[in-house]
Amino acid sequence: MKQAYKTLIEELLQQYHTKAKNLQQASAVADAVRQVSMNDYAFRLSIGLTGLLSTAEAAGDGATALVIDHLISRCSNGDIPIVEVG
Repeated sequence: MKQAYKTLIEELLQQYHTKAKNLQQASAVADAVRQVSMNDYAFRLSIGLTGLLSTAEAAGDGATALVIDHLISRCSNGDIPIVEVG
């Protein structure tokens, strides 16, 4: 997989987890609002990954498209990987 894809995927995952962590630490947020926000964050992650999948497919990069498709499936099942920075 090209470094550009890796960087963009890592950034999308990092953004999701940062937003989720900040929301979990916010004490004045109702549970219903928290759930809607988490769903919104997951949706935004899905849109970003789907865009990368389309780009990889359009570029003829089938191997990368397959990896991204697997990641989308994983995230859709609630298994959103944590990116280790550093």
